[in-house]
Amino acid sequence: MMLCFFVLSVYQVEVDSGVESVQLPCKTIVCLPVDAKVQWKNSEDWMIHVYQNGSDQPEEQDEEYKGQTEMKRNLLKTGDLSLTLKYPSYEERGACSCSVYSREGNILMKKVVMLQVKDCQVEVEEGVESVQLPFRTIGDLPEDAKVWWKREEPKPKVTAHLYRNGSDQPKNQNKSYKDRTERNKDLLKTGDFSLTLKNPTVRDTGTYVCGVYNTQKKVLRKKTVILKVKERTQDKDETVDIRNRSSSTDPTPLMDDQSV
Repeated sequence: MMLCFFVLSVYQVEVDSGVESVQLPCKTIVCLPVDAKVQWKNSEDWMIHVYQNGSDQPEEQDEEYKGQTEMKRNLLKTGDLSLTLKYPSYEERGACSCSVYSREGNILMKKVVMLQVKDCQVEVEEGVESVQLPFRTIGDLPEDAKVWWKREEPKPKVTAHLYRNGSDQPKNQNKSYKDRTERNKDLLKTGDFSLTLKNPTVRDTGTYVCGVYNTQKKVLRKKTVILKVKERTQDKDETVDIRNRSSSTDPTPLMDDQSV
């Protein structure tokens, strides 16, 4: 009879949003049975990765993680159950657990990795001409790749800008962003997916996610940017009494000063 064992430990990993990949470490010195099943899940119980019967099981992954994960070969022999997560984003932060099960379904070991994805924060005042949501990474992507900027929070999620089939897709934009966004030229070659948002207002405040996908919906690049647009206020010390501007020699009628 095989003796089952259970190990629970917690480890913390911190990365910046937009990095190429992050490794969630999980190692054991205890020999695991060759028919063991390895599962990685997130805090919401979504299936990140499954390994069983000597190979990965992508059909058991949640759609959000397809094409984003990798595990090492011969992991049950080496005891290195670490998971590589490509292009981690802000919404993927939290507790990620690695669990190993026997053929009978008994849990043999478990490890929790706390993933902290530091978001990129941009802050401007309402009234500026434009603001840039930065995203610069490695280029040389396929010409048919899709670049999708979405505002994830506050809900509902809306499309801020969509680039597909070699051109922008204004018909797919949310109406509040029409004629207000610009992207860089040759973005797939240069890897500069930064988005310029014109005339930002407090209503534009929120969490934005840029995802780059191939035609199979595989994530090629991903980054989260949190935008805060503050209300613009006028400094009382800069307020000019227009009566002091009047001159007996100036016949021009007095006008309100609308500048800030």
